[in-house]
Amino acid sequence: MKLEEIDHKINKIFDQAVKQGIVSGVSYAVLDEGQTFTHYLGKSYQDGPELVPGMLYDLASLTKVVGTASGIFYLLDQGKIQLEDQVGNFFDTGFDQVTIKELLLHNSGLAPDLENVWQYASPAAVWEAVKASKQVYQPGTDSVYSDLNFIVLGKIMETIYQRPLNEILQEQVFQPLGMQDTGYLPQAEKSRFVPTEVTKERGWVWGSVHDETAYQMGGVAGHAGLFSTLDDLVRFSLFYLEKGKESSVIQSLGDYDVFERTLAWIRWQSGKKFYWHTGFTGPGLGIDLDNKRAIIILTNAVYPKRGNTAWQEARRAAAAVFFGNQYRKS
Repeated sequence: MKLEEIDHKINKIFDQAVKQGIVSGVSYAVLDEGQTFTHYLGKSYQDGPELVPGMLYDLASLTKVVGTASGIFYLLDQGKIQLEDQVGNFFDTGFDQVTIKELLLHNSGLAPDLENVWQYASPAAVWEAVKASKQVYQPGTDSVYSDLNFIVLGKIMETIYQRPLNEILQEQVFQPLGMQDTGYLPQAEKSRFVPTEVTKERGWVWGSVHDETAYQMGGVAGHAGLFSTLDDLVRFSLFYLEKGKESSVIQSLGDYDVFERTLAWIRWQSGKKFYWHTGFTGPGLGIDLDNKRAIIILTNAVYPKRGNTAWQEARRAAAAVFFGNQYRKS
């Protein structure tokens, strides 16, 4: 299917989602190496302003692939770390023998997250709790999607560089790719931010990270915390499509299909270089290295509250159009 046809079908899905009030608005793009179709449908939030280019979105778990994995892949390509390096090489934890590869594949044995992160009084206390975590299954025997895996990967980078994660990723990833509006703790006019949830603990979360654990870590963490724009994520996706062949790690992603995952990414279909990831606030990012195409989906699906299963269905339907098949179906 031609890119223009894909775009037309996805536009219908998202236009309907906005008209039905499933989400207030959607910013999305589909692209290949020669053309990009971008769209801004609906509003920033209910009764808010119309979406326009340059709006800042909370990427939630897209932080894992856009930020942390990119930094880790760079270190792997440079030979500064190896996939089989153990966590204990960098700091002491309750899971010292877990490897970088297991963290990336989400089969490390670690739990999805900390329990009751509000109990910790400082970012340092959260990190100590992560380091004290116990494995809940034997590594390699299962796959449990875990924020802790990427918190640890972020801290490994900080240990190697002896600098904060936000500075590392700005220097190694975002600045080289021309992603001028991407980063942690963004400073911008409030009107540029697409707000997220109205919460009991914090009121309306608008302009600061939605994820509770990242918030308790001061807004900078390996699993969540990045903000970005549609244009910046187009630049990121083009790197995968145009320059990804220069990265031995990106080229090796097709070698892994471990519990339906490769390094950092979900494998949309076995045997294909179809890579997918989502975020809790509603975004999605798909990279099709076989056909050299990408899709970027940005929205706020947790306003005014979380649990928006209708949006999850619409997002997955759009991804199925993009990849040309339903998840894990031939």
